[in-house]
Amino acid sequence: MSQHDRIVFDLKGYIVKPAVLKEQEVEVLKEFILRQKNEPESLPPHQRRLPGGAFASLIDHPVVMDTLLSVIDPDRDKIRLESVFLNYREMGEGEWSPHAGGRTTNPNYAYNFHDGRIYAGMTRVVWELNEVLENKGGTCFIPGSHKANYNIRSNPLASLDAKDSGLWESYSCPPGSLVIFSEAVRHSADTWQNPHNPRISIFCAYNHINVRHHKPTIPPVVIEKLAPKHQRFFHEVYHPQFDQM
Repeated sequence: MSQHDRIVFDLKGYIVKPAVLKEQEVEVLKEFILRQKNEPESLPPHQRRLPGGAFASLIDHPVVMDTLLSVIDPDRDKIRLESVFLNYREMGEGEWSPHAGGRTTNPNYAYNFHDGRIYAGMTRVVWELNEVLENKGGTCFIPGSHKANYNIRSNPLASLDAKDSGLWESYSCPPGSLVIFSEAVRHSADTWQNPHNPRISIFCAYNHINVRHHKPTIPPVVIEKLAPKHQRFFHEVYHPQFDQM
């Protein structure tokens, strides 16, 4: 992770990495994801749910891991993947729903900077498989809110959360781009308003091996058929100090 990206992530709570995947990679993945969504029975059981099938190779994509090693833990064995799901929205679908933001002691949401490095708790990695136009339905953020001193998580203010408050920003990006953000930053879904294509995005929640936020929902058959190097991202929560005993 470049120093530029570290500073932007620390400053805003999120970064956008455009066109990480090549056009052909995007098309192959998109075709599979839509088949998984619309015709799951046409696939073998271990490919009917994410992260199974064509998506699996992206679990530890170099750009993803480069960022996670900088913001969760420098030891890749201490990074786990909590959940993976498809976000599909046609024109007019979706709703404004601000959440998170502000300092917290909850390890899943906490954002800290200590001894020259970031500790971001849960970190969302979003693969955008179609073009996203700024302020047309992509995920929205209040930049810097992951370090806010006022409790805007439990005590939200309508004047801050209003879409037209002037505090929110979004992004534009081509297909195959990455959006990576700390769960601590206040963020919101939005109504999809791009008339050219639906939103097809894959949301991944990475966390430290010490903690878990989501209840496990991925069928065991999906994980069992992953490559060993990918299975390890779904190990049960524990403290790595016991590996030394």
